[in-house]
Amino acid sequence: SDPIRASAEHMSFSETRRFWAELGVVENRNGRDSPAPSAQQPHLFTRSEFFKRPLPPDAGAALVENFLKGRTPAESRELDFMPWGGAYNRVRPDATAFVHSDELFQLKHSVAVDPEASMREKAAAHRWVTRSWAAVHPWGSGRVFQNFADPELEDWAGAYYGPNYQRLLRVKSQYDPADFFHSQQSLPVR
Repeated sequence: SDPIRASAEHMSFSETRRFWAELGVVENRNGRDSPAPSAQQPHLFTRSEFFKRPLPPDAGAALVENFLKGRTPAESRELDFMPWGGAYNRVRPDATAFVHSDELFQLKHSVAVDPEASMREKAAAHRWVTRSWAAVHPWGSGRVFQNFADPELEDWAGAYYGPNYQRLLRVKSQYDPADFFHSQQSLPVR
């Protein structure tokens, strides 16, 4: 299916941050912000990976071809290329908890599905994200930004934290021995 709409707008850094912070908020008639009318949030599927070098042209073509294939009206797809480099690359990967300081860019594949979509439509959206990620994974670094948690990662600790993992386990044990900050992929207490 063709996209329902597309938009592009140049924004400053602060405008961009405000845009992302206000997703799901709409302005009502009296000029005040209020939650979006739908009480249900869309069902979101994402996968991401960092890259140390540009994608070859055939990988880009595969992304575009897959992006267009089989989209349904219940889906909103996105390929988000986030440049890295610059100041990020001035810090050694082992200097802080953030190990991703030697990457060139990050690519996030995401699809939002209407909360009322059928299980078949949700499964198709999940397959699209997996297919899109797999199309470029051979060129990826294997590292993933932990802000885009990926429950399908085989080695999430290595993907998120790399060689910093053991040091972070010591920090976790010292500052959160009761494991108050816990999730499916959180640092475990040793």
